[in-house]
Amino acid sequence: MPLFLEPNQQFAVVLECDKDKPAESRPTFFAKSQTMRGQRLVGEVLDSIYADPAPDLDAMFCTACDKLAEVLIGWENMGGVEFSREAMEDVLTFTEARELLRLVMFNQGLTTDQKKATE
Repeated sequence: MPLFLEPNQQFAVVLECDKDKPAESRPTFFAKSQTMRGQRLVGEVLDSIYADPAPDLDAMFCTACDKLAEVLIGWENMGGVEFSREAMEDVLTFTEARELLRLVMFNQGLTTDQKKATE
Protein backbone atom coordinates (compact mmCIF):
# COMPACT_ATOMS: atom_id res chain seq x y z
CA MET A 1 0.00 0.00 0.00
CA PRO A 2 1.34 3.47 -0.82
CA LEU A 3 2.84 5.18 2.20
CA PHE A 4 0.56 8.18 1.95
CA LEU A 5 -2.57 6.02 2.22
CA GLU A 6 -1.54 4.90 5.69
CA PRO A 7 -3.16 7.18 8.28
CA ASN A 8 -1.06 9.74 10.14
CA GLN A 9 2.20 8.97 8.40
CA GLN A 10 5.04 10.98 9.89
CA PHE A 11 8.74 10.57 10.41
CA ALA A 12 11.47 11.95 12.63
CA VAL A 13 14.14 14.18 11.09
CA VAL A 14 17.48 15.05 12.66
CA LEU A 15 19.86 17.69 11.38
CA GLU A 16 23.33 16.49 10.42
CA CYS A 17 24.89 18.62 13.18
CA ASP A 18 22.76 16.82 15.81
CA LYS A 19 22.97 13.22 14.60
CA ASP A 20 25.65 12.16 17.12
CA LYS A 21 23.91 13.59 20.19
CA PRO A 22 22.36 11.16 22.68
CA ALA A 23 18.85 10.10 21.63
CA GLU A 24 17.26 11.36 24.84
CA SER A 25 18.48 14.92 24.22
CA ARG A 26 18.82 15.01 20.42
CA PRO A 27 16.84 17.85 18.79
CA THR A 28 14.32 16.07 16.58
CA PHE A 29 11.72 17.36 14.13
CA PHE A 30 8.59 15.46 13.12
CA ALA A 31 7.42 15.78 9.54
CA LYS A 32 4.47 14.66 7.47
CA SER A 33 5.30 12.09 4.81
CA GLN A 34 5.19 13.72 1.39
CA THR A 35 3.59 12.45 -1.80
CA MET A 36 5.18 13.33 -5.12
CA ARG A 37 2.95 16.42 -5.25
CA GLY A 38 4.13 17.48 -1.79
CA GLN A 39 7.72 16.77 -2.74
CA ARG A 40 7.33 18.91 -5.85
CA LEU A 41 5.96 21.82 -3.80
CA VAL A 42 8.83 21.61 -1.30
CA GLY A 43 11.26 21.42 -4.23
CA GLU A 44 9.74 24.56 -5.74
CA VAL A 45 10.48 26.42 -2.52
CA LEU A 46 14.07 25.17 -2.54
CA ASP A 47 14.42 26.14 -6.22
CA SER A 48 13.04 29.62 -5.52
CA ILE A 49 15.79 30.19 -2.98
CA TYR A 50 18.40 29.73 -5.71
CA ALA A 51 16.49 31.60 -8.43
CA ASP A 52 18.18 34.20 -10.56
CA PRO A 53 17.66 36.93 -9.62
CA ALA A 54 17.66 35.78 -6.01
CA PRO A 55 14.72 36.84 -3.86
CA ASP A 56 15.42 39.26 -1.03
CA LEU A 57 16.35 37.82 2.36
CA ASP A 58 13.00 38.48 3.96
CA ALA A 59 11.18 36.66 1.16
CA MET A 60 13.58 33.70 1.30
CA PHE A 61 13.34 33.34 5.07
CA CYS A 62 9.55 33.73 5.13
CA THR A 63 9.02 31.29 2.27
CA ALA A 64 11.25 28.67 3.92
CA CYS A 65 9.53 29.02 7.32
CA ASP A 66 6.06 29.02 5.75
CA LYS A 67 6.78 25.75 3.95
CA LEU A 68 8.35 24.21 7.06
CA ALA A 69 5.20 25.15 8.99
CA GLU A 70 3.20 23.16 6.41
CA VAL A 71 5.34 20.02 6.47
CA LEU A 72 6.52 19.84 10.09
CA ILE A 73 4.12 18.82 12.83
CA GLY A 74 6.32 19.25 15.87
CA TRP A 75 9.71 18.93 17.50
CA GLU A 76 11.32 17.79 20.73
CA ASN A 77 14.45 18.61 22.70
CA MET A 78 14.49 22.19 21.47
CA GLY A 79 15.50 23.78 24.76
CA GLY A 80 11.95 24.28 25.97
CA VAL A 81 10.90 26.28 22.90
CA GLU A 82 7.34 25.38 21.88
CA PHE A 83 6.77 24.38 18.27
CA SER A 84 5.34 27.16 16.10
CA ARG A 85 6.00 28.81 12.77
CA GLU A 86 7.27 31.92 14.56
CA ALA A 87 9.64 29.91 16.75
CA MET A 88 11.34 28.46 13.67
CA GLU A 89 12.97 31.81 13.04
CA ASP A 90 14.24 31.83 16.63
CA VAL A 91 15.77 28.35 16.69
CA LEU A 92 16.92 27.66 13.11
CA THR A 93 19.55 29.09 10.85
CA PHE A 94 18.64 29.47 7.19
CA THR A 95 21.08 26.66 6.37
CA GLU A 96 19.27 24.38 8.83
CA ALA A 97 15.88 25.36 7.40
CA ARG A 98 17.07 24.42 3.89
CA GLU A 99 18.47 21.13 5.20
CA LEU A 100 15.14 20.31 6.85
CA LEU A 101 13.25 21.13 3.65
CA ARG A 102 15.57 18.86 1.65
CA LEU A 103 15.20 16.00 4.14
CA VAL A 104 11.42 16.35 4.24
CA MET A 105 11.23 16.58 0.45
CA PHE A 106 12.83 13.16 0.14
CA ASN A 107 11.04 11.70 3.20
CA GLN A 108 14.42 11.11 4.85
CA GLY A 109 14.04 10.38 8.51
CA LEU A 110 16.25 8.82 11.13
CA THR A 111 18.78 6.27 9.96
CA THR A 112 18.48 2.67 11.17
CA ASP A 113 21.23 3.27 13.75
CA GLN A 114 19.50 6.40 15.04
CA LYS A 115 16.19 4.53 15.31
CA LYS A 116 17.86 1.75 17.31
CA ALA A 117 19.35 4.33 19.65
CA THR A 118 15.89 5.72 20.41
CA GLU A 119 14.31 2.34 21.21
